[in-house]
This record gives sequence, C-alpha cells and structure tokens, in this order.
Amino acid sequence: MGVKIRFRLMNNAQLQQHIRLLAQDSQRVFISDHAAQRMQERQVSDFQVLECLRLGIIQRPPETDRQTEDVKCRVEYFGTARNLSVIVALDEAEPDIVVVTVIVQKR
Repeated sequence: MGVKIRFRLMNNAQLQQHIRLLAQDSQRVFISDHAAQRMQERQVSDFQVLECLRLGIIQRPPETDRQTEDVKCRVEYFGTARNLSVIVALDEAEPDIVVVTVIVQKR
C-alpha cells in the first residue's frame, strides 16, 4: 500500500503542483455528471478544463466538504479565449482528480 497524501495539510502552492502534475495524464481526471452538464451549457471543452488544471492557479483557500471530507480547490485560469474556474475534489483514498463544476468568469 502506498503513502497516503494528506491534502488538508497542504498549502495552495502544494495543491496546485499536485493538481498540475496529475492533470498531465488526462486519464487521472474524472468529470462528474454535474460538471459535464455545466460544460455543455457553457460551451467548455474537455481540453479547456485540462488546460485550466495544467496551467491555472489556486488563489482561494481550499475547503473540506462536510459530507464527503474531500478537499475542494478552485483552480482559476485566465486564458486568451476565456476565463475559467474549475472546482476539483481531492480524496485521500482516491489518487485522481474529480471535476465538480466548471464556471466561466466574466471579463
């Protein structure tokens, strides 16, 4: 059994580095049904979500979900085409990234 990652003990820079590293492999990123619906409504592609996760920054402090105890981070990317925020959930028991929702920011 591998070493358990303690997301609640990580700072924004460490979480950002972890997310960027995992997002290099698209098979490590899972998009929830809710996020897929929001992506379709907001005309956001899978590529744009991955780009946000690979290049975006975490400025706000992460939050712990009271029900699932997942750590939720808001990754923001201000690109040339559009500004995105992608909320991801990190679970200490599962090493992958779950995209919870996608938000298009107004310029």
